[in-house]
Amino acid sequence: MKLLVALVMGLAACSGGASSAGTTVTLSVAGDPAEIDAFRTLIAAFEDTEPGITIKLEPVAGADEQVAKIATGFAAGKPPDLFLMNFRRFGQFAAKSVLEPLGARAEASGRISLDGFYPQALDAFTSQGEQLCLPQNISSQVVYWNEALFEDFGVTPPAPGWDWDTFLHTAKRMTRDTDGDGRIDVYGLGVPPELITLAPFIWQNGGEVVDSLENPSRTVMLDEPAIEAMRFFIELRRVHQVSPTTAEAESEDLESRFSGGRLAMLVESRVITPTLRAVSDLDWDVAPLPRKVQTATMLHSDAYCMAAASEVKDPAFRFVEFALGPEGAPIIARTGRTVPSVRAVAESDAFLDPTQEPDSPEVFLDQIPIIRRTPILGTWTEIEDRANVIVEEWYFGLEPPEALGVEIDIATRELFANPDIS
Repeated sequence: MKLLVALVMGLAACSGGASSAGTTVTLSVAGDPAEIDAFRTLIAAFEDTEPGITIKLEPVAGADEQVAKIATGFAAGKPPDLFLMNFRRFGQFAAKSVLEPLGARAEASGRISLDGFYPQALDAFTSQGEQLCLPQNISSQVVYWNEALFEDFGVTPPAPGWDWDTFLHTAKRMTRDTDGDGRIDVYGLGVPPELITLAPFIWQNGGEVVDSLENPSRTVMLDEPAIEAMRFFIELRRVHQVSPTTAEAESEDLESRFSGGRLAMLVESRVITPTLRAVSDLDWDVAPLPRKVQTATMLHSDAYCMAAASEVKDPAFRFVEFALGPEGAPIIARTGRTVPSVRAVAESDAFLDPTQEPDSPEVFLDQIPIIRRTPILGTWTEIEDRANVIVEEWYFGLEPPEALGVEIDIATRELFANPDIS
């Protein structure tokens, strides 16, 4: 009898200890304070439904810092259990086989189904036939435009179906010296001089950025369609002067210039929506990118990834199920930061909220069929970094566009030859 009592008391003690301590899951997220606060709200909602699981949020300010910290964690054998990461950066972790494939877990889940996701977002996190991570969002590049400026200047606003000529004509008409002092006070257009912003223009003109999406060996921005697109892109600044100068770009970033009413149009993804919503007296909307011989835009998608070394995989996946399910996904969608990767949430009022700007949120959903992406490579982040330096130099410089693709090819070729290094 004493043995039985002792056994029961021991089991009760063990049970009580596990319940009080619970299970802790670490989650790494990069973002600004507003984004991080949204995840704290998401985590609080999850912990209310799963009191035995604690999510320890590990926020970082920027994506580069996050990648460095996660890589260090893997090297030390202590990576975060979960991390939310852009598809252009997750390739180095996919290449090293350190991720738990979440597609198989989703297929066995009774809470989420892969059929409910937009396939373009799923594809971006697939490696060697395995669904490694589960996408949270499926944003793309669009044109943000200032409604008040267009009305004041009497210019026809951007609209679906517009082409490069109309795009340029609009940018030129919106570039103004409003004070009459010989200096431009309002620029018509802001385009970040980066590879991911240049790429859609190349695609729109029928060109390609790399020789193969699945097995790339080099960039191929060397033919006439690509050269014509690069010429159009860099002449926005060099010839037409519809975007800020080097000095102006260094003194004030494009987002701040748009928020302050000194930029009529801005090419960006969904990421700036929460910031713009917080600016009082700023009326704005979004329009699709223009077209040339075809339409195209760049995918911007983040996904939940799980470390294969995690010792709390089941509790961690419970959070992923919640975050991407009907309870959790609307919480992040309402912040405005994301275009939900789950179709049912993207088509709900959580995203298509008529009381919030932009007035045309459906533009983001209309772009999904024409979204394209860059390759999944362990070295892609470094490829972009090298290319971005060159694109920026060309955008503000004097070199001929014919040489832009050549220099990018030379600067990045070795990184394609060793795609799994990082």
